[in-house]
Amino acid sequence: MFNVLLVDDEANVLESMENLVPWADHGVGKVFKAASGAEALAVMEGNIIDIVISDINMPEMSGLELVKQIKDRWKRARCILLTGHADFEYARQAISHNIAGYLLKPISDDEIVASLQMVTEQIRLEVNEENTYQRAVQALRENLPRLRGELLFGLLQGSRMSPEKLVRRMELLELEIKEKDSFALMLIRLEEELTDYDYQSMSLLEYAIGNMAEEIFGDRFQLWTTKDLHDYMVFVVTVKDGKKLDSDDSLLQRLAAQLQQSVKHYLKSKISVLNSRWGHFPSELAPQYQKAVCAFRSQIGSEREMFTSMTGDDASQSEVGSLLRLYELPLLHHLLEAGNWQAVEKKLDSVLEELDEKWVRSKEYIVTTFFSLYSSFGQFAHKSRIELSEIIGSDLVGTDDLLPARSVQALRRWAHQTLGKIREHSELVTASSRDTTIKRIQDFVQQNLNGDVSLQKIADDLGTHPVHVSRVYKLEKGENLSEYITRLKMEKAAHLLMASTDKIYEISLELGYLNPNYFIKVFKKYYGLTPQDYRQRR
Repeated sequence: MFNVLLVDDEANVLESMENLVPWADHGVGKVFKAASGAEALAVMEGNIIDIVISDINMPEMSGLELVKQIKDRWKRARCILLTGHADFEYARQAISHNIAGYLLKPISDDEIVASLQMVTEQIRLEVNEENTYQRAVQALRENLPRLRGELLFGLLQGSRMSPEKLVRRMELLELEIKEKDSFALMLIRLEEELTDYDYQSMSLLEYAIGNMAEEIFGDRFQLWTTKDLHDYMVFVVTVKDGKKLDSDDSLLQRLAAQLQQSVKHYLKSKISVLNSRWGHFPSELAPQYQKAVCAFRSQIGSEREMFTSMTGDDASQSEVGSLLRLYELPLLHHLLEAGNWQAVEKKLDSVLEELDEKWVRSKEYIVTTFFSLYSSFGQFAHKSRIELSEIIGSDLVGTDDLLPARSVQALRRWAHQTLGKIREHSELVTASSRDTTIKRIQDFVQQNLNGDVSLQKIADDLGTHPVHVSRVYKLEKGENLSEYITRLKMEKAAHLLMASTDKIYEISLELGYLNPNYFIKVFKKYYGLTPQDYRQRR
C-alpha cells in the first residue's frame, strides 16, 4: 500500500480531496494532510510518504520550493502539483524538478485518480524492475557454472545461434573465448565402479575433478566444462592469451596425464582421458566433439583408466555420417510440445534440406528420417492422449507401404501435410480450452459480484496467473475483464434502482462499492445519469 500526502493552504480543498477520492480502491493505505510546506516537510520526516500532491501557490514556501526540498531529501517520493496558473513557466520549472504530474485547478476527482494511477503504476514498475534486476544478478552469480555448462552442452550438440547472440551470451556468462580462438577438447570418463555412488557423491567428485583441473591447467590454459549425454566430463581448453604455441600440444598432453594421476592419488578414483586435436571456436566445436566421442569409443572402448589423444587419422576423418540437423537441439518433439509452430517449420525445413543436400540417394537415410519424424509426431499426439492416426487420418499414416519414404520430395510433402493436420488439431484444442476458461471466469464473477472479483481472486480460483486471465479474456471477448465486471455491476445496479426501494448507499454496498460517492460517479459515467436521476425515470 502507498502513503499519500496532500498539501494545500485551503482547508476546503484538502477536505474535498481527502473525502471524494476512493484512495483505498487505488492502493493507498494512509492519507496525510498538511496546510503548508513546512508542515509537509515535518510529516515527511516522521512518515514514509510515496506520493505528494501539493498546491503550487502557497504562502511562505511555494509548491515548487517544497518539491525541490523533497527531491533533495527523499529521492523516491513522487510529486504531483496542483495550480490555477496555466503558465508555461510553471510547467517548465515543474518539469525541471522531475514532477510526476501537473494538474490545473479546478480539478475533478477523476483527474486526481488518473494521475494517482499513473504514478502508482510507475512506482510499481520501478520497484519490480529493481527487484527483478537484483534477483537476476544474484541468480546469475549463483548459477554461473551451471549456465556456462548448459551453453556448452548446447553448442556441443550443434545448437545454432547467430554470432551476435553467441557473443552476448558469452559476455553475460563472463567467458573469454572469442571467435576463431584455438581450442582443444578433453573428455573424461569416470570409471564404472563409480556408478555405485549416489547423485550427491558423484556431483561432489565431479566438482573436485573440475577444481583439480583448474589448478593443474590454470597457469597456461583456461577451461570451460560441462557434462554430456554420455556422462563424460567435457572440457574446452583454450590458451589464456589467445596465441597458441607449438609447445602447447605437448604441454596439454602432460597436464592431462598429470590430472589423471592426481585424481587417482588424491581422490582415490580412476578416470579415462582423451584429448582432441586443436580446432577453431565456434565453427569446429560440434564436429570436433563428434569426432572425439567416436575416437573415445574406438580407441578406449570398455578399457579402464586409459589415456589417449586423437591421432592424425582420427582428426582427418570425414564428418560423422549422421543426420546432424535431425538430432541437434532443440529436438523436433520439444518444439512440438512448446507449440512453437514457426520454429517447428524451420526445423523441419532444415532437416529436409540437409537430407536433400547430402543423402538424397540414400534410401536408408530417408527411411530413418521418416521414422524419426513419425516418432516425434506420434509422441506429441500420445502426450495429448490421442493416437496420431486420429489426427492425421489413415491416408497420411504411411507406415505400411512406406510411400512417404520413397524420396525426399515425397517425405517433404508428407511431413508438411502431417504437420498441418497436427497444428489444426492443436489450435482447436486450445480454442476449446479457452472457451472453458472464459466460462469459468464469467461464472465466478456472476456468483461473487457483490464480493471480491479482483483479477487476483479470479486467477486464484482458476489456479493460474492474473496476467494469463486478463490476456485470455481480452483475446477471446474483445473487452477487458474489468469492463465486463463494471458492465455486470451497472446492469444489476440499474435493475435494483428500478425494481427495489433500496437506498442508493445500500445498492452501492451490495455491489461491493464501499464508497457510495465513487459508486455514483461510476454509474453516471456508464449511464450518463446519477442513480437518483435514473430511478426518477421509473
